[in-house]
Amino acid sequence: VLFRSGEGFPLVLCHGFPELWYSWRSQISALSAAGYRVIAPDQRGYGESSAPESVEAYTMQHICNDLVGLLDALGIRQAVFIGHDWGGSVVWNMAVHHPSRVKAVAGVNTPMYPNVNNSVDPLAKMKSNPKIYDYQLYFVEEGTAEKELEADISRTFRILFRGSDPAEQLPTNQHVDLRNVRQRGGMLVGYPDDPAPSRLLDEAALNYYVLQYKRSGFRGPLNWYRNITANWKWNCETAFQAHVTQPALMVTTGRDPMFPPSASKPMEKYVANLSRAHIEDCGHWTQLEKPDVLNDILIRWLRKVIKCSLQSKM
Repeated sequence: VLFRSGEGFPLVLCHGFPELWYSWRSQISALSAAGYRVIAPDQRGYGESSAPESVEAYTMQHICNDLVGLLDALGIRQAVFIGHDWGGSVVWNMAVHHPSRVKAVAGVNTPMYPNVNNSVDPLAKMKSNPKIYDYQLYFVEEGTAEKELEADISRTFRILFRGSDPAEQLPTNQHVDLRNVRQRGGMLVGYPDDPAPSRLLDEAALNYYVLQYKRSGFRGPLNWYRNITANWKWNCETAFQAHVTQPALMVTTGRDPMFPPSASKPMEKYVANLSRAHIEDCGHWTQLEKPDVLNDILIRWLRKVIKCSLQSKM
């Protein structure tokens, strides 16, 4: 399933975990009003999109092919791809593996991580020194995270979707960190049974996420994490040390524990035409926490990119 709005040059918005096309709702209205044709799909395994059971169906290669198929089905030769979280990884991979279909590319929070070492499996490296990625190792084990996250989906989203302001933080009965998820026994362990509402989700938004995840569950979204090795092998074979040549934008935030600004520092080595923007007082859920600021950043960049693109054809 996908949401479409507006006319003009096409933009494809790719969401992350545990999101839906709906996470882009504030961007969809602003970008379509600015004169663009906005396309926001539920990605493979999410919402009302197809959700194969097998882990192997969720490789980055399959997901990129989904987007190529989407462009073909809509009769679109090229689009600007904008992604957040896992969607950021998708759009950087689209720029590398399907460059003729990507006019420009933007990562929100998620930097480009090129394969610079084809001898070290990143999952093995993660297991040897998990650090902040301990939660991903928890997600890799089939069935465990699904059971926890699906037990009370409203609680799950009220815990995961929080703003970065200290007033938004929930009380906990033990030390809670992305580094100790397996030690705690789960992603949500330590949090209240009935968390206070998050300012990032009004009642209508919360109900929409709950409805969609009751329908499709968490297995499909979690299967993305279970293909880290497969994705690494694919890039080793087809795009080792690949570079992005399209116009690109990297949006960092000052309070994202998963993707601090420092994670994107090496990108100029691999992204030839990179613009940058930074939102200091914002955490991981940028589209929800600072929608107006992000919209302004995207529109200003798009006006430069699309203008330059059209002029180059004249």
